[in-house]
Amino acid sequence: MTRGTRTERHPARALMAAVAAVLAVSLTSPAATAAPDAAPSNRAAATLRCSMRTAAPVTFSPAVSAGPRTVTARGTVNLNECTSPNGRRKNIRSGTLTVRGSGRATCTRVTGVRGSATVTWYSGPGRTGRVVGRSAVSPATAGVGGYTPLDSFLSGRITSGPMAGQRMTGKAVPTTSVSPCYGRGLRSVGLRGTATVS
Repeated sequence: MTRGTRTERHPARALMAAVAAVLAVSLTSPAATAAPDAAPSNRAAATLRCSMRTAAPVTFSPAVSAGPRTVTARGTVNLNECTSPNGRRKNIRSGTLTVRGSGRATCTRVTGVRGSATVTWYSGPGRTGRVVGRSAVSPATAGVGGYTPLDSFLSGRITSGPMAGQRMTGKAVPTTSVSPCYGRGLRSVGLRGTATVS
């Protein structure tokens, strides 16, 4: 592997830390107060699995750069093609994850994550049909490693609404270039991947 290739991947890993920690999301509407779901009897099967893609690039203010600074992130992630491997959430086909939060970020890591996320779940594909409920998600405070910042954010736990008490995990890769991070700074990033609730 050439030095150029390593340099190109490094900012992507940093971005994931930055967006993940910074991907602390605020509720766009009150979370549902449904009682927590019981833990799945078969832990090998996930409760819900969806593909995900940012509706528009997640934005950072100020830009994420090599030097540490407090950064605010905002964005919306669409959850599509949702299936329920263990059959407990067959009524959910899609969702929207709303993100707004802040953290001390650089191109390689993020600390002091503050905020939460909200997912609005729908009974139909492409965010159609009726609203099944809204889940509040608390991100992992310490963050985790991964290829994109969203990986860290997705290591969170649903605290209220459908599937409360269960963990949300996922993997995401950038759909836009992250190479500017070590130069003029990274002001936005597009992401795609998968999200699982189990």
